[in-house]
Amino acid sequence: MTEPDSLKLSHGQFLIGAGVLEGGMLLTALGLGWLMDFRPTQDLHWNARDAGYGLLAAGPLLLMMAALFLLPGSGVQEIRKFLRDTLGPLLSRCRVADLFFLALLAGLCEEILFRGFLYGWLAQHNRTLAIMLCNIAFGLAHWITPLYGFLAGMAGLYFTALLAVDPTPNLLLPATAHAAYDFIAFLIVVRDYRRHRRLSASSA
Repeated sequence: MTEPDSLKLSHGQFLIGAGVLEGGMLLTALGLGWLMDFRPTQDLHWNARDAGYGLLAAGPLLLMMAALFLLPGSGVQEIRKFLRDTLGPLLSRCRVADLFFLALLAGLCEEILFRGFLYGWLAQHNRTLAIMLCNIAFGLAHWITPLYGFLAGMAGLYFTALLAVDPTPNLLLPATAHAAYDFIAFLIVVRDYRRHRRLSASSA
């Protein structure tokens, strides 16, 4: 069986690369916030209730992912294959603690950039435009295939709604939902990758 190109990265290189990527998003948010005189973390507050709601809010997204994995459509299976063959080998070598850290980093850094800065700054001028541009940017940042980009944009819209409809907005809520979703999604991709490897080895 051909070794995936992603296996050329060591475990350490993968974690460092992911950390640099997500950390770069955080630095971008803080840098742009400084330039625009806008603090992207102004709506980020620790609150056990909102953290709990964030965990619950990950549920609908996980159900959507599970449903997509079961659909036979070629576009959906293309996404599944990409995640399995590209991320699967890398994620499968991570400890659960590593996956948790990666998910937490992604949830926090990406939400500070897209919801904390981009949505928050634009919403001061035009809330509708803020919602549109924030989630188009989020979809483009996660572009793998056109369908995946669209689904990512829809997920971004959901995260934005968690913030926008709250009379006391707290970025912790979408950040927690995002991180929880990513963590479970990572575990699903690892399971799918290992299952595929076993089936491929048994049929060889």
